[in-house]
Amino acid sequence: METGRRDFLKLIAAAAAAGALPARSGSSAPGDESPPAPSRPDILVILADDHRHDALGCAGHPYVRTPALDRVAAGGVRFTNAFVTTSLCSPSRASYLTGRYPHQHGIFTNAGRPLRAGVPTYPELLQAAGYETAFWGKWHLGPFPRPLSQPGFDHWTVLRGQGAYAPNDIAVDGQVVQEDRYITDALTARALAFLERPHEKPLLMVLSHKAAHAPFVPAARHADLYAGENPDLYWAPDEDVSLKAVTAEQALYGTHRDTVLDYYRCLAAVDESVAALDAALEKSGRRDNTLVIYTSDNGFLLGEHGGLWDKRRAYEPAMRVPLLVRWPRALPGGGLCRELALNIDLLPSLLEAAGVTSPPGVQGRSWLPVARGAPGRDAFLYEYFQDEGPVGSLVAVRTKRWKYIVPLDQHGGRNARRPVELYDLDADPGELRNLAGDPACAAARDEMEATLVRQMDETGYVFCGSR
Repeated sequence: METGRRDFLKLIAAAAAAGALPARSGSSAPGDESPPAPSRPDILVILADDHRHDALGCAGHPYVRTPALDRVAAGGVRFTNAFVTTSLCSPSRASYLTGRYPHQHGIFTNAGRPLRAGVPTYPELLQAAGYETAFWGKWHLGPFPRPLSQPGFDHWTVLRGQGAYAPNDIAVDGQVVQEDRYITDALTARALAFLERPHEKPLLMVLSHKAAHAPFVPAARHADLYAGENPDLYWAPDEDVSLKAVTAEQALYGTHRDTVLDYYRCLAAVDESVAALDAALEKSGRRDNTLVIYTSDNGFLLGEHGGLWDKRRAYEPAMRVPLLVRWPRALPGGGLCRELALNIDLLPSLLEAAGVTSPPGVQGRSWLPVARGAPGRDAFLYEYFQDEGPVGSLVAVRTKRWKYIVPLDQHGGRNARRPVELYDLDADPGELRNLAGDPACAAARDEMEATLVRQMDETGYVFCGSR
């Protein structure tokens, strides 16, 4: 497999050197009202950590303010139904990089496993196609200080593991240095310095923030932001969770409620980072032909379902993420897309924009046609393989209306000690009423079970065990 991967990268590089890569991306047809596709864009991917889908001003949050992210959304397309295929840091990050499910790319927990041999990543493919590539931030896909460099990146600034809000040891192009600044600001400053330099090639820039990962430490300037606001927006201590696969030791919100506002405060510095980068793109003249992607590795539970905290589960706050896509020369602004979008779609989206062919084995689909109005997928598979903590392995299937969750035992079979869960998301967006045992919903349950089996077959699902 490794030889095949190298051969594919060489093919991409040869096509780029020969000028065989298309100078225009996307497609158009008579009567197509979308803007004409430009030359290969610069690409800026901003990946937040644990940013839940509704923690945005433009998503209607009652007090969280994200003016820079709101401007990105207004200038492009906001996907309101964007999800990760596993709500856990390392597996999701690897899925963004590879366009594949964790059971295919080989990273299914946070245990530090490397990517499966022979699986190419979008930075490798874009680098081979002639892009200058740079990364700053949280990588979380292997031990520190190795790798001090990473295939696919010409410039490489990486945190030690999860990193800290301050101070940090960071590896900068092969050298470990001390970074004492607040890490959101420090990573932004390094990205800005790179952007201000002259460049001859199109750019791929990946800024991977630590924020808003726990423990939440906001910048000093945001210490009193949202003072007096209600942190208990989602805590439902009186909810009947007897029909959910939830145990008492997993309901931790009550011990964390005082830190919820700090979670939102950490995101304030991320929004300022977006503002600074957007201003730099404008100043450099690159903004109109820069494809900007803002998203997160997963969401975060803040007290839902009797006090749940963290992610991992197949509930909406954990698996659903913000997704903002802006490309002024190729996408109309002000769009709102309700189609199902996934983290595995990032690789094919970036490659389509750059005119690069996706390699065999990619399981995602480009967001770009969907952003222009094409229909999306009808359903997708969610998988979680038990990592640290009490949350057990599970599989789930999500359609536009329904969600079906099946807990698994340590061998990958159904865990009979935990209930299956069925939710009608049109009638119950908060997932408060498990309908799996309701005779009136038997047909819906049967259909969702068949859809789950089909999704597992189509994605080549294999139970990967636990940590």
